[in-house]
Amino acid sequence: MKALTQWKSSVARRFDTAFVGAAAIPLILLAAVAYYLVADKLQERALDDAHYLAKDLGMAVFDRLKFVNDELLILSRHVDATSNYRGMLHGLDLQERTHGLLHISHDEKLSGNVHLSDRERSTLLRQVGRFSDDKPLLITLGEPANRRLFMLLPQVGGQQDARWFGAELDTTYLWDTSGIAARPDYVCILDNDASPVFCNAPDIAGWVENSRDHVSERRRPAAISDADGETFLTAAWTLFLKPHYQFERWTVLVGIPRSMALSSIANFDRVFAGIGAIGVLLALGMGRRLIRSNLKPLKSLSAATDRLAEGNFRHRVSLDSGDEFERLGDAFNDMAAQIGQQFDEMQALAAFDRALQSAQSIEGAMRAGQQTIDALIGPGRVALLCHERWSGAGILWCLPFSPADVHELALTQGQELVANVRSGDAGEMVQACPYLQHLGMQSSDDVRQFPMLGNEHVAAEIVLRNVQPGDEEATNRIVDVLGIALDNLVLERRLFFQANHDWLSKLPNRARMRDLFNGAVADSSGNGSVIGMLLIDLDRFKQVNDSLGHGVGDRLLALIGDRLRSVLPPELVLSRFAGDEFVAMLPHADSREVVSELNAIADQINSELDKPFGLGLRDVRMTATMGAAVYPYDGGSFESMLQSLNAAAYAAKSSRRGSMLFFSSGMRDSLVGRMDLEQALKGAVPNNELVLHYQPVMDARTRRVRSAEALMRWERPGVGLVFPGGFIDVAEDSGLIADMGNWALHTVCRQMQAWIDACYAIESVAVNVSSIQLSSDEFVGQVQHALDESGLRPQALTLEVTETALIGQFEEAVERLKRIRSLGVRIMIDDFGTGYASLKYLKMLPIDGVKIDRLFVKDLPDSAADEAIVAAVVSLAQSSGFKLVAEGIETEAQAHYLRDAGVPYLQGFLFDKGLAADDIERRLRKDLLEKENNVTSVGMG
Repeated sequence: MKALTQWKSSVARRFDTAFVGAAAIPLILLAAVAYYLVADKLQERALDDAHYLAKDLGMAVFDRLKFVNDELLILSRHVDATSNYRGMLHGLDLQERTHGLLHISHDEKLSGNVHLSDRERSTLLRQVGRFSDDKPLLITLGEPANRRLFMLLPQVGGQQDARWFGAELDTTYLWDTSGIAARPDYVCILDNDASPVFCNAPDIAGWVENSRDHVSERRRPAAISDADGETFLTAAWTLFLKPHYQFERWTVLVGIPRSMALSSIANFDRVFAGIGAIGVLLALGMGRRLIRSNLKPLKSLSAATDRLAEGNFRHRVSLDSGDEFERLGDAFNDMAAQIGQQFDEMQALAAFDRALQSAQSIEGAMRAGQQTIDALIGPGRVALLCHERWSGAGILWCLPFSPADVHELALTQGQELVANVRSGDAGEMVQACPYLQHLGMQSSDDVRQFPMLGNEHVAAEIVLRNVQPGDEEATNRIVDVLGIALDNLVLERRLFFQANHDWLSKLPNRARMRDLFNGAVADSSGNGSVIGMLLIDLDRFKQVNDSLGHGVGDRLLALIGDRLRSVLPPELVLSRFAGDEFVAMLPHADSREVVSELNAIADQINSELDKPFGLGLRDVRMTATMGAAVYPYDGGSFESMLQSLNAAAYAAKSSRRGSMLFFSSGMRDSLVGRMDLEQALKGAVPNNELVLHYQPVMDARTRRVRSAEALMRWERPGVGLVFPGGFIDVAEDSGLIADMGNWALHTVCRQMQAWIDACYAIESVAVNVSSIQLSSDEFVGQVQHALDESGLRPQALTLEVTETALIGQFEEAVERLKRIRSLGVRIMIDDFGTGYASLKYLKMLPIDGVKIDRLFVKDLPDSAADEAIVAAVVSLAQSSGFKLVAEGIETEAQAHYLRDAGVPYLQGFLFDKGLAADDIERRLRKDLLEKENNVTSVGMG
């Protein structure tokens, strides 16, 4: 009754209400903040799960298409319009994956055991007629609810009347509906128009319609609602089929119900409500006495709640009141510890998911897994192993316990990582599993293995030492995700290899050889390098196939590829094009030496081919007729080089099998042309045929001309203006470049002094220096003479030297550059990053600046690799005090990015190409007038 009387008092009610409010409000805030944080992390993880599920389903569809394609390709070699199609499928996996086969001739006659109505038949033939026959074709018929899918392969089996051969695909096999339909989340396969082809649940048209913009704009995973307002965490992954089939794409759309994603915290509100109710009851029971006696504990709890709401989960409440507040403080501490642990784990797992998304290699995924487990259980106790079973025993990737790089081990036959659960003493474990010795553990360690995955392609496991309680639970949280990531990376690695290598010999195929050739051409651009190529045509290989069978012929080709690859120089690239033809490519710095090396390689190849190849019961010796050609003399592109090789090989076969001939006509024309060019070039300096154009170097922020680079042009009589690419190589090979460079040096000094006398705001003019000039003892005197003759101050002259010009004469070149720099002339490294100079050599060079080569600019701002390189060069230049210029600027986007990245000077076609002296003088005059007008305006203001 006394308590009731006190409660009736307005003061008591205020105290009680204030106490209850002080106890309840922090708990409510804690619940809201904790619920928000946990729900946000769970939703983010569910979005990542949806993304990975969409990608995995898409890759599974691609694998099934690839399997059917390969099976049809095998069948196509034995089929024609009169074949027994149903019988052909007997006993094959295609019988369960297709509804029948069909055959379309060039005259559009369709045969097979696929049931088609007249309308469907005419529709199919009409659609086929719209496509070319250079790639497999995917065609759909019918309405979305009854969609039929056909795969057709072009020009199969070598039949003259055959244009297409294929099958109707079983969409149940293709979409794997038996597996997808049982999933609690939504899965839809969309066609080119974002219309559903398959969905695992009915009545989801509203969700699909609301996801159209998400799919078309390829957005990141996001929350999307259906027609009833239910929210799904949605991700889309597009399976681009156009590189492999005449079909645009399918898109896998996955939606995880938000309620399912947040199910793990569904009971949070009830649990927290119970704790809150206890606090409120205690507040009501204790009343005014508790308020007075427990003001300090309340303040402690309130402060702790504030810190918890701010994200400080490590703060603890220390109460010794011996009453409910102490127990409430202990409960708060336990709850804060649990939430903090869960939050730390979710942060670690979220970082792990992000790291896996950005991982481009098996090594990167393994490092991400180790870092995540280290964050969960502590550092130094986890190692990882991944075994890719490929090309024999395969490769074992090892990531040791102590911080170290992932290293690869080539396993031999009989060595294999078997993902299995084992635990025990380290010494005993190493005896049972020898590959564990590469993980750097101590003999006294207690070791436990956690298998991630094991299949016919890859096996992987996590190894823990000195396992503590809770380690197994923490490790199991990432096992499946990391295993899937490693499996996908191995698959991507294998798909890349299969797409770029010959399946039989494991050598690069034609497409890969084209890429390697183009890369070699890009590397050789501007440095005078050449590329020697050999076409190796095996003689009478058809006799092996005809007499011993194609299986033996395939084995012989594989043996030839292995033998040649093992004995030929490592810098030579060997590829198999088709049939009995191999092509070898040898990049070389000297066009004369490459000819003798190709001759020696041809002799070595025929010597190796003449050694017996063991083919079971008999040995076979081979010879090869070869054609040789040299880029760029015998062809300016990959295809033209192949034409030259084929012509040379044909001429060699006409002469004598087993011989080798060079493409003579191309080389003869090239040599005659170079001789005529050299003779004409000898009169360029004495006849005043050379001119200089100047390309301005702009201030990145003001867009005003700050300096310029002198570019040489040749007014060749009867031809017109010739750019450096048409004569510089000949000038360097003939030694004429020394006189031409000396002329350019004097001309630039006189021109620069004239601009200074006219008060133009240009700081310096750069002149390119060749390796021949740099190797001459007279070069320093020539620079001094040019300065003295023109009266130009040395600081207004810049010499640009490429990294390649220093090769072979580094020490002598450094000494000459030091002497030139002591005059006051500035030195810059041109085409920085594309040559051979290491940072060690860069430190030794007496330079004032560097130029970022156009190779690292052309893909900006969309290339992460180029952005990293630019950032590193900017940092290097800023820390070293170097002047930094980026060349090759062609777009405003490149200019803005480089300016924001800290590059102060820009040069490229965006601003101007090379200008004649009069033209750039007008540009300088305009800048001067604008500057004077601005100064006048400021003064008047």
